[in-house]
Amino acid sequence: MARDVIIHQLSDWSMLNSREDIWSKIDLSTPENNFGIHKFQGRLWSGGYVGIGRLYDKNGQYLQSAGKEHIVVVTSQYGMEPWHMLETVMTDDEYDDYIAEMEADGRALFHVFYDQPLIKFSQDIEQNGELLYALSFITSCYGLCKKGLKKTMFHQEENYSSKVRGKIEIKKNIRMNTCKGRNDRFYCKYIDFTEDNIENRILKATLLKCKGIIGRRFPATSEVSKRVAYCINSFRRVQTVRIKTSDFNGANASGLYMYYKPLLQQARCIYGQKYYGYKSEEGQSVAKSVFTSPYMINMEALFEFYTRIILKRTIDRGKYSLDSYSKRLYIQKDVSDISEAERGIHLMPYCIPDIIIRDNETQNPVAVIDAKYKPHTRSVRTDTHQLLSYVLLTGVKKCGFAFPGSESRVKIMRSTGTSALPLAVDSVDYYELIFGNDSDHAADALNLILP
Repeated sequence: MARDVIIHQLSDWSMLNSREDIWSKIDLSTPENNFGIHKFQGRLWSGGYVGIGRLYDKNGQYLQSAGKEHIVVVTSQYGMEPWHMLETVMTDDEYDDYIAEMEADGRALFHVFYDQPLIKFSQDIEQNGELLYALSFITSCYGLCKKGLKKTMFHQEENYSSKVRGKIEIKKNIRMNTCKGRNDRFYCKYIDFTEDNIENRILKATLLKCKGIIGRRFPATSEVSKRVAYCINSFRRVQTVRIKTSDFNGANASGLYMYYKPLLQQARCIYGQKYYGYKSEEGQSVAKSVFTSPYMINMEALFEFYTRIILKRTIDRGKYSLDSYSKRLYIQKDVSDISEAERGIHLMPYCIPDIIIRDNETQNPVAVIDAKYKPHTRSVRTDTHQLLSYVLLTGVKKCGFAFPGSESRVKIMRSTGTSALPLAVDSVDYYELIFGNDSDHAADALNLILP
């Protein structure tokens, strides 16, 4: 049962007011459970996460005061819209590679806490948890449909003419055919398979509900809407029915169909939402969730993937291409595999730049870009060393960072009056790209670097 709550509005990567008593009670040993809240230089800071969730104390219990739970609502301090970014990332052809890489590192792009009780909000609280559930469910459902829908075995009976299927039901055949002089007909019973089972009915009903949520935020021409259409076509032989909570108790996801289990769990969560209606400025009735499951989005990883995809879509593909995600650059000469690298030395065997842009004709790297979800007005020693090591390994003449901002553009350097800053490293030019929610303007920015 959802309790009454005390809301704390925060921005990611921001300093907290340590004078508030609540922050002294949270568990700092597991920042991944408390939205990355951590101590740095004696002060408390939020982490690179946005979302809605409960706070945990040092005993692993939910923080409460007078029976009310403490809830944080964390938004992006840069004004980045995570929903547009998630839609962009989830529909990219490298999405599975992104997720696999994060899982190998023990991280997650986002986390919906399905195992926690719902959080109750007042009607004036801005929250979009249902959009994350819808995007997540549609992406998972798309993968399930490509694997194939679950089929259930059942016994079918039919009166055939001039043929036999399965076995003849003797008693029924005598009554319906022989007694009527229809020796050309055979009443048969046979085994058949159907996709119209309770599991697929639940998923189809949830998919249609998610379609309505997505339709309020994304146009019909968006990639996620196309995936919805693909899934609906896959469920075309499944009845559209009204789902009850008790239907989930009869759903089975075992054996060959274990991949149904997480989707059924997501579907149960989505059906656990409660909505209220209100009139929008256009006079239309809009449904909005008043209960939500807690969720957390890793904005650092999301921005890295988002930047990569925007650049991949923006560059002139006739001239340039991006190296595959997470491609390793080995530091040792003539080494192309980790097994060949020297062991027992202090030098790490390889680096992994976020983005390497390569010339299609010569296949030589022309630019290396590293995405940083942080302010672009403050220098960082480790980031500088990281980028220069990429320049040394690739031999590029253009390098830079990508940062979040209110609008997409290339930063103009004060010392040169242009977008390029010459470095004292073999005529290398340095750039700073700013990427906002207006990804359509990214082409104008990139053309200044790769004409």
